[in-house]
Amino acid sequence: MFTRYDKLLIVFLLAAGLLSFVLIRIKSTPSNTVVVEVDGKEASQYNLETDGIFSIEGPRGKTRIEIKNKRVRVIESPCPKKICIQSGWIYKSYQTIVCVPNRVTIHLGRTREDNEVDGITE
Repeated sequence: MFTRYDKLLIVFLLAAGLLSFVLIRIKSTPSNTVVVEVDGKEASQYNLETDGIFSIEGPRGKTRIEIKNKRVRVIESPCPKKICIQSGWIYKSYQTIVCVPNRVTIHLGRTREDNEVDGITE
C-alpha cells in the first residue's frame, strides 16, 4: 500500500499540476493577432477582429483558415488525416493549431520576433 510519504508526494504533485494549470490560464493575455508560420518561418499575420477566409501555401498545398468572431480555425487542408481541421476553433493565446504534413502552424499572440532571445536567456 501507500506510505504516509507516498500520499504526501501524490498530494504535492497534484497541487503543483493544478497550480501550473491555473497560472497558465491567468498569464494568457488576449491577443488580436493570428500568426501563421510555414516551415517555422512567419508567413503571415492577420487581425483577429477582421472576419474572413485566408489561404496559406505550404509544401503540400493550400491550407485555408477562417477567422470569425475573434476565433480562428482551419477549414481546408491537403493533409491526409485532417487533424488540424478537427482541432476546431482557437481563441486563447496558449492554443495552437498545427498541420504537420503541410508544416503550417497557427497561433494567437506574439510573433517570433517578439520572442527573440534576450540577455537573460542567452
